[in-house]
Amino acid sequence: MMKLLISLHVFLGAVLLAIPNMTRRELLFAVPVSPDFRQSSAGRRAIAMFRLVVAAAAAAGIGALVLCPIRLVDTLQPPVAAGTIVIAVLAFYWQYRRLSPFAVEIPRKRAAALSTAPDRLPGFVWLGSGPFALLGAAALYLYLNWDRIPERLAVSRGIASPGGWADRTTKGVYGELLFALELCALLLLVGIAGWYGARRSRSRPVILGGIIAVTYVVAGMSDLIALQPVFGIPEWPIILVVVAALIPILVIMAGKMSHLGEPLDPTPQECWKGGVIYYNPSDPVLFVEKRGGLGYTLNFANRWAWILLAGLALVVATGFLLLD
Repeated sequence: MMKLLISLHVFLGAVLLAIPNMTRRELLFAVPVSPDFRQSSAGRRAIAMFRLVVAAAAAAGIGALVLCPIRLVDTLQPPVAAGTIVIAVLAFYWQYRRLSPFAVEIPRKRAAALSTAPDRLPGFVWLGSGPFALLGAAALYLYLNWDRIPERLAVSRGIASPGGWADRTTKGVYGELLFALELCALLLLVGIAGWYGARRSRSRPVILGGIIAVTYVVAGMSDLIALQPVFGIPEWPIILVVVAALIPILVIMAGKMSHLGEPLDPTPQECWKGGVIYYNPSDPVLFVEKRGGLGYTLNFANRWAWILLAGLALVVATGFLLLD
């Protein structure tokens, strides 16, 4: 299991190292630049310095996991992963500050993208019902095979630690599926809100399609976890399946987002805090394209942003109750 744990941290490090490539070519560390700036000495230096810091942090975290006693691995892995992410965020902000003087003016050609004309969801949105069907099928199977479920369910407490036990109760059997149901519903709601709450652009179908794809990963993972007691599915294949499913989603989205062929979302540079948080009371949209990374981020000056965040907090809180 140690090899699996190390592989997961290698995957995390690889995703963080790829952050400079997960944006439009006109953006580098949340700074709008000319499309060929990445090939300049300043651009190459910024990317290299960021990746050096992230690689060092990831390597230090993996070394700490390898050298620590096996009984402490599950206790250590969350702070190691969190520490690597925090260092990556700080390295990102460092390069953002260094490249800010190279910022260029963003064309305002998309300012009229907010229109009163009908704006229909794309035809593929019906695929968003698939994850709910998967969760319902797993719940139905467990209901029909209730007697096959052990009275005492093995519960994993981590990758390296021995598991605990839970009783065969409604919450114990269906808790994982119910939490996944809430999470998939929230993700789909955010995707649809992003479609109607962002400026019209070619990125909208990419983001909505990516969100729907992620809901399939969430539903599939939850189905496998919920069916563990019946089929005796080991934990490591579940983790590998999730990672294997996420990689192509990220690669496809990054490829499509970097070649959209249209001007950047016309968000004023002064309204970005650290290149990550967007706050602009005069901008009517709820979602704007991220300056760093894939997808959208919220306009925190819009009151609906805080309603969505409250919904996320509610899902997390119920998750603790359902999975306890």
